[in-house]
Amino acid sequence: MTTGSRFETRPSANDAPARTPTITIAGKEWPVPQLAPRQNRIVVPALLDVLPKIAQAQARIKGSNEGGSLARLGSHLDTACYDRLTDIAFHALTRAHPDLKREAFDDMPVDTAELYSALSTIAHQAGLLRQTKSAD
Repeated sequence: MTTGSRFETRPSANDAPARTPTITIAGKEWPVPQLAPRQNRIVVPALLDVLPKIAQAQARIKGSNEGGSLARLGSHLDTACYDRLTDIAFHALTRAHPDLKREAFDDMPVDTAELYSALSTIAHQAGLLRQTKSAD
């Protein structure tokens, strides 16, 4: 019987999925395994906050015939929304990179397009979106 209060939290190689999804941040591919409660307590509320704002901005752009570039989308979002995007990305990265410091992340040359592109993968890894299995 185990008497310690700690247990192994890192999955073994046998437990790992065949391929861990990645996101591109600062031009580098970063693995994003399934998130744990440590990350989800920040990531899930932030996603639930920012995704409707992005959808509203996309609708405003579509309704105004501005076109759909990320630059136009970014012009409809405020600083608080951008901060939430960086919170989402940073905390998602800490699952596979627990030693990553926020100060180091904040100094990375991160493209806004990279933050937007990462949202779907992060939402999947947070359990907010489920992949559908295709019928063979």
